[in-house]
Amino acid sequence: MKAPVHILATVRRAELLPAARLVFHTLRTGFPSEPVCVWGNALDAASAAVLAADTAAVGGKFQNLPATAHDAWIETLVNKLTDPFWVCDTDVVFFDRMTAPKGAVFAGRYEPAFDEEFTDTVHMERLHTAVMYLNPERVRMAVREWMAKIPEPWRNSATFPLFRQNFVPVLRDGVKQKTLFYDTLAGLHQAVGGTAFTPAQDAAFEHLHCATYAQEAARGAASLKDLPAVHAAVYADPATARGLKLAQDHYYHNRKPQMML
Repeated sequence: MKAPVHILATVRRAELLPAARLVFHTLRTGFPSEPVCVWGNALDAASAAVLAADTAAVGGKFQNLPATAHDAWIETLVNKLTDPFWVCDTDVVFFDRMTAPKGAVFAGRYEPAFDEEFTDTVHMERLHTAVMYLNPERVRMAVREWMAKIPEPWRNSATFPLFRQNFVPVLRDGVKQKTLFYDTLAGLHQAVGGTAFTPAQDAAFEHLHCATYAQEAARGAASLKDLPAVHAAVYADPATARGLKLAQDHYYHNRKPQMML
């Protein structure tokens, strides 16, 4: 049985619809015959109609959900499903077929820790959820094994935000430090580890960072000022996305945090 591909489609403003539609141009390049499930994130009627048609064009199933958040949506999938599956962002372009990593609890593109200007936080190391493979039964087992190491009474009373986004303030010797940002599933990666994509898997796709808030990021961070123009070019011709990972890796290198703790 082929692992299905789950996609959450969010359209915060009408002008962001191209970001929600981008993946459908090349989805069958990355996943030629996998079942596709597209979930609308409380889409208005017009956006829902467009994305339902895009979903039908690739032979998938579409359902519009009540409003949710991407991290909460992934957590729900992991808690409810039993068989392995993929999650995929809408702002992705595929150039080759994705292959399921053998024996992985979960797998994705490695993202190092970096100091990000827009939120003025240090993003913690994780596997990026733009394209991610998850084996939900093994994820749940790994989480239980990790939690079992936490002594009572904290194991039953504390919060364990392994899937959700979290901002963690840091104070050292009375001096405020950079806030740490655990992006989606960063906690899971930190707690139980995961499998980083191989170079071949990384080369199979490109991802537009910040696609649903590129304008805000460009205004808030000098290093991100070119994002809207880059994204507009990809929406006009998805082939121009090739090579984005190299630029993103250069950004991570330049924004390597000096100290986190």
